[in-house]
Amino acid sequence: MIQTFLCNEYDVISAMERQDVVEELRLQNPWWDTGKVDIDESIIQRDLFDDLKNKLEEKRIISIIGLRRVGKTTLLKLMIEHLLKDMDPKRICYFSFDLAVEEAPRRLINIFSEEIIKEPYLRYEDKVYFFFDEIQKVEDWGDQLKSIQDKDVSVKFVITGSSSMNITKGAGESLVGRTEINRLDPFSFKEYLRYEGVEITEVDLDEIYYPEDASLYKIKFKDYMKKGGLPELYGDGSIELLKQIVDLVFFRDIVEMFPVKRTEVLKGIFREIVENSSQKVNYSNMANDLNTQYRTIKSYLEYLQDSFLVEKSIPHEESHLKVLRKNPKLYMSDHAFSSLWKTKDGLKAETIAFNHLKRLERPRFCREPEVDIVLPKMKKAFEVKYTSNVSKDQAKNLLELSEDLDLYLVTNDVYDRWDIDGRTVHVLPLWLLCLMV
Repeated sequence: MIQTFLCNEYDVISAMERQDVVEELRLQNPWWDTGKVDIDESIIQRDLFDDLKNKLEEKRIISIIGLRRVGKTTLLKLMIEHLLKDMDPKRICYFSFDLAVEEAPRRLINIFSEEIIKEPYLRYEDKVYFFFDEIQKVEDWGDQLKSIQDKDVSVKFVITGSSSMNITKGAGESLVGRTEINRLDPFSFKEYLRYEGVEITEVDLDEIYYPEDASLYKIKFKDYMKKGGLPELYGDGSIELLKQIVDLVFFRDIVEMFPVKRTEVLKGIFREIVENSSQKVNYSNMANDLNTQYRTIKSYLEYLQDSFLVEKSIPHEESHLKVLRKNPKLYMSDHAFSSLWKTKDGLKAETIAFNHLKRLERPRFCREPEVDIVLPKMKKAFEVKYTSNVSKDQAKNLLELSEDLDLYLVTNDVYDRWDIDGRTVHVLPLWLLCLMV
C-alpha cells in the first residue's frame, strides 16, 4: 500500500511523488549544498536591484514583472546571492513554475518545510525566503500565498511573472495591500554601458552638459542601437535566438493563457508594429491587411501588451473620454525586434527614446500640435528628428505647446541650445538623452 500525505485541502500526494518534488527542489536550489549561486561573471546588477534589495526585510510580497528573457530570473539569483552573505542557504528556496507548472505553491512550502528544514511553516523561528519564478502559470497563486501571508508567519515571498494581467489580477483580487509590483524592462543604455564595463557620467535632464567621454558613448550607442536591450542576445546575438524568444512569448505566455485561435494573425500584428513602431495604429486597416475582424485586432493587441512585447502611448488630452476615442501609438518594447523585420532609423530612434523615458513616467503624445512624446507630470516634451541636419523650423511644433513644458529636440548627433521667441529648446543627441535616464 502506497503511503500518502495530506497537504491542506489541495491534494493527497504519494511518498514517491513527494520524493520527486524534493528532488526537483534540490536541483533548483544548488546553494543548499554549495553555499553560493552560480552566476556568470558578465552578469551586472540591474538598476532595479538596489531598490528591491532594500525591500527584502519588508513584509509585503515583492512582485517582478517583465518580458520573457529580460533578466527576471537572473535578478532573483542576484537577490539570493545577496541574502546568502548573512543566512543559512537552506532558508532560501527558489522554484520555477515554468519548469514544473503542475506544482502548487502551498504544497511546495509544506514539503520544503517538512523535508528540507524540518520546521512547520507556522512555527518558523527564523525567516524563510521563497522565490517563485513565473508564478502566473499557477491558476490560483494569489489565494495560495494569501492563505500563508495572512497567518503572519516568518516568510518573505518574491515572485516573478511574464504576464502583466495574470500577476496584477492575481495580486489585485487576493493580495490588496500585501504586494508591490515592480517592472523589469530590457537593458537601458546605461545598463548596457555597465555590461560593457564603461564608466558612466552622471547627467540629467535638468542639468544638461556634454560629457568628456562623448566619443566612447557614441561608439557604444551604435552597438546598443544594433543589439537592443535583451542581454541574452549579447553573446552570439543570433537572429535564431531572437526568434526563439519571440516564439516562447507567443506560445508559452500568450497562446497558453488567452483564447488565440489564429497565431498567424498574432504574429502579423506584431510584425506590423515592429515595422511601424511609434506610429498611430489604425485598427480597421490592420484588420483588412490581416484578413481578420476589428475586435480580434484589439484583443490580440491587448495580449501582446500584457506579455510586454508591445507598448502603448495615448494622446495627451484633458478629457478622458477624448483619449478613449483616439487611436494610440504603438511601440515595440525593445528595438532588438527590429532585427527580425526592418524598422526605419527614425522610427527606431523614437522607439528607443520612448522606452527610456517610460522609466520616468508613462509617456503620452500630443496630437495638435503633433509632438512625439510628452511627460505630463514632469512637464517635459520631446520631438525626435533623428538626423544630423536639424534646423529651428523642426522645433516649431514644440513651441506651440504650453509654456510650462520644458522642450527637447532629439537628434542623431547635434548638441545645442536654441532660444526662440522667449522659449528654450534643448537639442540633444539620442545617446545623450538615453544617458540621462
